[in-house]
Amino acid sequence: MQVQNCRFFVLLLPVLYLLYGVSLALQFGNNADLINTIANSCLLFIATIILTKMAKLKNWLDFIWFCVFILYIFILLHLVAYISIGDFVNSTYTGNFHIQKEMINLIPFTTIENTFTQTLPTMPTIIQIIGNVLLLSPLSFFLLYFKITKSGWKALLVVFLTSCGIELLQFVQTTMITGFESMSLPPDRSTDVDDIILNTLSGLIGVLLAYSIPQVRKRINKRR
Repeated sequence: MQVQNCRFFVLLLPVLYLLYGVSLALQFGNNADLINTIANSCLLFIATIILTKMAKLKNWLDFIWFCVFILYIFILLHLVAYISIGDFVNSTYTGNFHIQKEMINLIPFTTIENTFTQTLPTMPTIIQIIGNVLLLSPLSFFLLYFKITKSGWKALLVVFLTSCGIELLQFVQTTMITGFESMSLPPDRSTDVDDIILNTLSGLIGVLLAYSIPQVRKRINKRR
């Protein structure tokens, strides 16, 4: 059986993710986690279908790398774009929505400058800066490797739009929690234009890495 036809077996990954999450939620009797698992599993399943249809796989090694790519998408979702619908459903609605201005930065390079001009920069802030620089490099690299995008500029555009989407989602979540009692988000879940800058730089690193590897560059430039 050709690997291009077998690539749809990767759809088992979001199914396994769903089954594992549901089993944990049922074991601990947590309705919020159950709803969160179902919602995020559906999102992952849709993303996996789209990427699987667009990816070009040549051999079984490509299939293994494609599985790694999908697992990276799963990790990316959990790190920066996890949708906590269940927490909202199980919380008391107050309707007192307001924008948390202290969690928003729209001035470019402010956060970056503040991080490196501190008398003693903290390790979490340094890790956050480095993490944002590396976060989306695998995305742009694999988009080119599997010829999901046909050029480095298109891969970089996808990275930029992905970063904007992440920041928009975080803005919506940080605003919505103000309308519910006892709601909180993970630390560092804020809306920052510097994150978009660093994430785009991250995408550029992935593009440069792809073109710097002769075998990958040849694969990208090949028409078929």
